[in-house]
Amino acid sequence: MTNYELYCAIFLAFDADWDETHNEGLREYLSDANPFLFEGENSADPAIYAEFCKFMSEYKLTVENSFEIAQKYVEHLQNADLKESFDLLEEEQWYEVLPQLLEEMRK
Repeated sequence: MTNYELYCAIFLAFDADWDETHNEGLREYLSDANPFLFEGENSADPAIYAEFCKFMSEYKLTVENSFEIAQKYVEHLQNADLKESFDLLEEEQWYEVLPQLLEEMRK
């Protein structure tokens, strides 16, 4: 699993919650963090993905530890709306969806 794949997985988890809650804090983050607006590995606001990459420099990412690292990243963001959203996601849900997400991204 790559850092960019993890970044996209976190984004999509927030996006799924926003679809249900329409939380304004999520919308603000999603509009800036969107990794799908431009070609290549980036975000709508490049500073957000750059900060994520800096955060990830401390970790050796694997599929098996991706949920734990995602949780740490969300805590790192120090945003109550994002933390509340991610806390609703169960680890089992993460690992149920992750293989399909990775398969789609690698096409």
